[in-house]
Amino acid sequence: MQRPAEKKAGVHTYISQWPIYSLAWSVRHDKPSRLAIGSFIEDYGNKVELVQFNQDTSDFATDNRLTFDHPYAPTNLMFFPSEDTTNPDLIATSGDYLRLWEIHDDRIELKSLLNSNRSSEFNSAITSFDWVECDTRRVATSSVDTTCTIWDIEREAVDSQLVAHDKEVYDISWGGFNVFASASGDGTVRVFDLRNKERSTIVYENPTQDRSLLRVEWNKHDPRFIATVGMDSNKVVIVDIRFPTSPLMELKKHGASVNAISWSPGKGHQICSVSDDSRAMIWDVVRPGFQSDSGGDIEPEMWYGTTAQINQVRWSAVELNGIGIGFSNKLQLLKRCVARLLICYKHDVLRVYVSCNCVFGSVFSHALMGLSPNTFLFWALFLPVLLMVRVLCSACRTCFYVFSKHLVTNPALMYVVVPMPCLFFGGGSTQFLLTRESDGWINAAKFLTGASTVGSIAIPIILRHAHMIETPAMWIEFFSFFIFICTVMCFHRASLEDEWSF
Repeated sequence: MQRPAEKKAGVHTYISQWPIYSLAWSVRHDKPSRLAIGSFIEDYGNKVELVQFNQDTSDFATDNRLTFDHPYAPTNLMFFPSEDTTNPDLIATSGDYLRLWEIHDDRIELKSLLNSNRSSEFNSAITSFDWVECDTRRVATSSVDTTCTIWDIEREAVDSQLVAHDKEVYDISWGGFNVFASASGDGTVRVFDLRNKERSTIVYENPTQDRSLLRVEWNKHDPRFIATVGMDSNKVVIVDIRFPTSPLMELKKHGASVNAISWSPGKGHQICSVSDDSRAMIWDVVRPGFQSDSGGDIEPEMWYGTTAQINQVRWSAVELNGIGIGFSNKLQLLKRCVARLLICYKHDVLRVYVSCNCVFGSVFSHALMGLSPNTFLFWALFLPVLLMVRVLCSACRTCFYVFSKHLVTNPALMYVVVPMPCLFFGGGSTQFLLTRESDGWINAAKFLTGASTVGSIAIPIILRHAHMIETPAMWIEFFSFFIFICTVMCFHRASLEDEWSF
């Protein structure tokens, strides 16, 4: 029996009965939120399951009749790459062979099994494949026998077969009508043009000793760029095929091996990567006018954390804000406009926040002890505003999209704003409040101070538990709040020792 989907704000989770490895989005306009997931069972018998996400109810719908058996774990899945609903509803799978399946309302039937070596009882394992969008008759497969095969699925026959590399070919990606790229155990990414099958161009060669390249993804939106990933590597390498001598940039913020990558179909300057460090990262890498930081690491635009190693990622070509990730036995859909709330804020925002608090607590509070009461009151009220402006200016570069979408609960900014009433009402202005006849302001000050304290302690714990920030960030926030409390105590002491005049 199928277990129900997990509920979590901003993220939609489907729990499968099997560990998930492969993943695909449907591109048909009548099935925009349909996905296929392939199991990873260390046995001959595996499964491929179709699930439909309902936008209105935020639930997943499944039909046992649309789950079928698959020999061995499918290494890749792809729906028929056409939005036209008059085309047949097909899905392709790879493993020991390339198979085409036809999807009906109440069943899925095997349409064809494509075997390039009919003279032998055995076939070399197919590591991956890609289905070209501009000519849906063509499917390119990569194999451990060092070859790449171009299939004509209408004739169910081999169109071309190339000995592409010196070792196993692990991945393949189309870049246009006659052009594709492949990644191999020999450590190279090669580009082939079917109009000249006798030669290929090496656009990237892995400089490390363990040279195998496991993933290659051609940017369909901007075909100048190719992304590749090496074996046991935490780096995503971006290559500009116009300058193949050296990579354009290396994305190195993952803490463990990168398992999969996916370019944004709608915005060719963004790519998502997933890793054994349980994080999915979105990078803004090849936008117009972009230049990589010389000598510095490139920061991800945003990232999202899970509870397990992430095996697969696919960016929807129809739901352009939809990203699907697979880990353990869970499929998660991240809506990018919503996930911005959940995906961790940039580290530089946190650094500015902590540094401002430290400077504020250790320098300004002591300097202000010698000021006159009126001047002290002015700085006590002005510095929090200055601090907020500093943080907002720093955050503007990375978090402006949050305000443009009216998502004002971004963790970093919410976290800065929450303690501010404590400084206004519980700090240097204490004596000013005591001069008023009503006790209402005092009660408000106590309430805001208490709420600020509880929030500043509870919020990082909640964010860490929800995998929105890492453990070091949580402790940094605790330390920052401690500095903040020391600052408030200094203001409070100074306000009681001075006589205030107006």
